[in-house]
Amino acid sequence: MIFGEVDSMLNLMEKVKKYYESFKRPISSQSLTVRFIQLFEVHGVHRNQIPRFFGHGFTLKDVQDDQSLIVKLDEQVLEAVCKLFAVRREWLDGADEQVHPHHDFYKRPTEFLKFITNLKLENKEGQLDGVLYSPEKPDFSAEAILVLNEIIGSVGNEPIYRYHLCNGWMFAYWKARAYLAACVAIAWKHQVYIKGRAAPKKPINKLSQGEIFLACKKMGTDSLRGIKWYAEDMALLPETFLRDVDPELDNFGVISGLDLWLKLDNQDLMDTGLNEKDARLLFLEAREKYT
Repeated sequence: MIFGEVDSMLNLMEKVKKYYESFKRPISSQSLTVRFIQLFEVHGVHRNQIPRFFGHGFTLKDVQDDQSLIVKLDEQVLEAVCKLFAVRREWLDGADEQVHPHHDFYKRPTEFLKFITNLKLENKEGQLDGVLYSPEKPDFSAEAILVLNEIIGSVGNEPIYRYHLCNGWMFAYWKARAYLAACVAIAWKHQVYIKGRAAPKKPINKLSQGEIFLACKKMGTDSLRGIKWYAEDMALLPETFLRDVDPELDNFGVISGLDLWLKLDNQDLMDTGLNEKDARLLFLEAREKYT
């Protein structure tokens, strides 16, 4: 009887272990050299173009086979290629499947300003813009994600991009909506133009979780189709700002969102730099409806 109980307990523990292991992301068996080459090729740089595009003392002979390449992959080179394409070292090492690092600017719009300012200072010859992916249907649990696209060079006439994922936005939550609107306004004011795309929840979540490899433009943000909308209007028009915001009890979410918009505007964080009708008056009028 005792042995039967022990066996049952062991079986239960094994089932629990397998249950939790089912949530773990599988680790790739790809070698370091394969991932290194893949990183360039998915961004539009052919294996034979690596020496010309990347530099770091690489020659055509170094990239012709894995044995020659592995000799060149020291710490300096590995860190440099991760920085070049804004990917995680853990992914390049094969230890984790999340490709791109995440940047969280919820409640931190001034840190977002520092972030895009540094990107532009470090890449003065490049170009920076972005896409805000929002859920196409009202859903309090659905995320939005802001993807910044940065041109870092070219091969022939084709631009080469790297991507920066700014996630952590629960789109229907009034507080997240206000801080997201501020980040979009800050971007526009500093000539980082953010487009809006309404897309299904599932691909947005995959992108947010690092399950989509953003690479060349055809495999990057252009590959996620979506309905166009004007993201900057969140800082200009109350109806766009409040679209699909969860009203909660007695319109608490709507009222709180408008109040936070006005508070952030007092801090000059809703200025898009566009010569539009005074947005503050429109938001004050919208707020007065709930007084």
